[in-house]
Amino acid sequence: MKEHKKLYKHGKLWVTATIFAATLGIAVGTGQAQAATEPATTTPAVQQVGQTTTGSSQNGRETNQQPSATTPQQDTNRGTAVTSQATTDQTNINPNDHGNYGWLDQAKLNSDGSLNVSGWHATNESQGRQYHYIIAFDPIRRTEIARQDVTESAANRPDVAQVHPVAGAAQSGFNASFDLSQQLANLSQVQIISRYTDDPAGNGNAADYWFAPIVIDRANRANLDSATAVDGQLAVAGWHASNMAAGKNHHYVIFFDRTTNSELGRVEVKPIARPDVARAVPGVYHADQSGFTAKIALNKVNLNHQIQVISRYSASADGNSDYLDYWFNPIAGGNQVNQGWLDGVNLSDGQHLSFAGWHASGLAPFENNHFGILYDLTANSQVAVVKTSQANRPDIARLLPNVPGAGQAGFSGQIDLTGLNLQPGHQYTLVSRYSTSAEGNGGSGQYSDYWSPAFTLNQHAFSIDGLQMTEQGLRVSGWLISDQSLTKTHPYLIVMNNGKEVSRAALTFTGRPDVAKVYGQVYNSANSGFSILVKLDPAQVNGNIQLILRFSDDPAGNGNYDDQYSQTYASNAGNFDAIQVNATGIYVSGWHASNQAVGKPYQYLIFVDQNGHELYRQEVLDKNRTRGDVAKAEPAIYNSGNSGYQLGFNIPNQLNHHMVRIIHRITDDKYGNGNAVDEWSGLVSINAMRTPIDYRQPSEYFAYPNLSQLNNFWIHVRIGQNRVYLMNNNDVVYTMYCTAGYYQNGVSTTPLGTYYIQAERGNSFYNGALGEGANYWTSFLNHGEYLFHTVPTDRWGNYKPYEASQLGINQGSHGCIRLSIPDAYWIMHNVPTGTRVVIDN
Repeated sequence: MKEHKKLYKHGKLWVTATIFAATLGIAVGTGQAQAATEPATTTPAVQQVGQTTTGSSQNGRETNQQPSATTPQQDTNRGTAVTSQATTDQTNINPNDHGNYGWLDQAKLNSDGSLNVSGWHATNESQGRQYHYIIAFDPIRRTEIARQDVTESAANRPDVAQVHPVAGAAQSGFNASFDLSQQLANLSQVQIISRYTDDPAGNGNAADYWFAPIVIDRANRANLDSATAVDGQLAVAGWHASNMAAGKNHHYVIFFDRTTNSELGRVEVKPIARPDVARAVPGVYHADQSGFTAKIALNKVNLNHQIQVISRYSASADGNSDYLDYWFNPIAGGNQVNQGWLDGVNLSDGQHLSFAGWHASGLAPFENNHFGILYDLTANSQVAVVKTSQANRPDIARLLPNVPGAGQAGFSGQIDLTGLNLQPGHQYTLVSRYSTSAEGNGGSGQYSDYWSPAFTLNQHAFSIDGLQMTEQGLRVSGWLISDQSLTKTHPYLIVMNNGKEVSRAALTFTGRPDVAKVYGQVYNSANSGFSILVKLDPAQVNGNIQLILRFSDDPAGNGNYDDQYSQTYASNAGNFDAIQVNATGIYVSGWHASNQAVGKPYQYLIFVDQNGHELYRQEVLDKNRTRGDVAKAEPAIYNSGNSGYQLGFNIPNQLNHHMVRIIHRITDDKYGNGNAVDEWSGLVSINAMRTPIDYRQPSEYFAYPNLSQLNNFWIHVRIGQNRVYLMNNNDVVYTMYCTAGYYQNGVSTTPLGTYYIQAERGNSFYNGALGEGANYWTSFLNHGEYLFHTVPTDRWGNYKPYEASQLGINQGSHGCIRLSIPDAYWIMHNVPTGTRVVIDN
């Protein structure tokens, strides 16, 4: 209802009239009351056009009409004053007002087909025309629909009398109702005429007011709320409302196959109350009873065809003539979406195959029985079938928003493995099936399948979590899984030594949910843990150890089997962590672990020269020290966690200046012989070299050798090692730090070869061309050209710091052999002329 305020001039005064414009049309309704294929229209069911309240009659029409049974005839005698019966309650009549005034306050078309109108009509020409009629008129066909005498039901309208001082204005109101149900289907407009007349039948001498035509809603609206399968039937529900259905009392729902262009069946339905539709489309015939439901047997419907539902109102009992149809969008067929995914398969408990995924199909609302089928692709046969549980999948609803039921496309199920005889190595798939049939695997009905990607039962894995060699044997813990265990049900752990079996033990499994979480698709992975002692004598195990983890079909662990191999493990290992030689002695530390150490309580360090001749041995008393790092790195070796040792002692003369190898020995002999297991070091120089290097000190902490006690003394210069070795035969008796000639294009400026100490020697020299000199020099080539001498000095005899810092580290001389000050002094004063000097890289 809209309210309008209009101003009218009455004499010198402005008068306000309240005018209500009623618009009958579609109100905003619920989401259910909505056509499936057409947008809701805003075209009013009843529409009023502007109506006049002035004497000019610009929009409405004011007429004096002669009586007519059907079409009121317009009278050209407008504005003629007519004498009427006296009105005693209205004193402000203006006899000179020749206006014809009217307004339709309300026009309401009800769902039963009745039209209610109310308004007012005032004019001086009502005088002498004591009968008041309201006429419903079809302006398109120009025929009268109905009329109603409202003379005795005149409504008081003091508001009108206040604005229009004409005869009868105070009682000019009217209310009328017309039953249009039989004509409504063919009406597009209704025009209301208010008539004052002197004829009791409503004809005769009349004064008419023609209101603007009321537009009838001609829309055809409907919605298919649902289409599902129920108990083997295709069930649909919805609503259909239209004024054009008036008088058509038979309502049919027709199932139509558009693919074959044939009717599948029809059902005459009873009306179902739909107050929501009535609210959404007021003014539409029987909108409040427009609901329907209908069913048809699914075996009559091919869901791969385009199936269309038709709602039909018909005037004939068979529904074949005089009808109004609404064709809903096809509910099946065409390019239906059929997509899915298998999120996972789980065999971890060893008793069930659990699965989960999603399957979205446009036919799922009709094929509403869902099955999970395990299919053996290798054998090309079905293995098992179960009905699944539905799960909400909002992610799929977002992915496929136009697929019905996509939000509930999730599924899960569990297949009992008892008696199924799954075969390792076979390829399997999980088929998700929607079917119209609830029997068997749904194959007897219409169905839509999604075949998941194939998976093969051929996986295996293991882990050795813990390994420890003990006096009783090898303790092993970890987990072992294999799809082969479906048929090979006897698990074993076999210990191999250098490729030969030394022991085996049957495994008993315990729960490992952590393994099942990672390897859920592998059979029985949740029951894969083990911890076992494999009995063996560690002393009989040497070389490499390897574990075989086996599933066998033989109770003894032979027969047909599936093997997995561990890494190889050492049975004897060790390391010399530190070998330190300094002025006070030798310090050796490390670890040595061996399976042969069982029953061998003694440990020794034995020093041998490069020819393998023993030089010295000493018992290790600080032994069996804790070494967690070794236990972790060498778990297959007995007592590896207590394999550390350390020993320190003063350097004996028989070791000094020797290149030696150190043997760590574990033995059953208290003197270090007997049955033993050894670990050898690399070459080690025992020379007590001074660190850090100091050019002002002797190179070693030990005294220089007594040449009179040597039988074959000579000097060996190693340019690349920055060392001078004082030799007796092949033994080093003293080592000096040196700096020899720098390399130019790969050739040192110190000449290579064999030379002899010459007679020339002295306390110092200075070479002006080179800008440097040295002290305590001894010639070995060209009589004063190539020398042994100290690190360089400047012209004032000061030692050059940088050149001194390179002693024993880098080459850098012009060809001479630079030494520390005491070393150069000792050579000048102690090495005889003629001593052999060998120089090489």
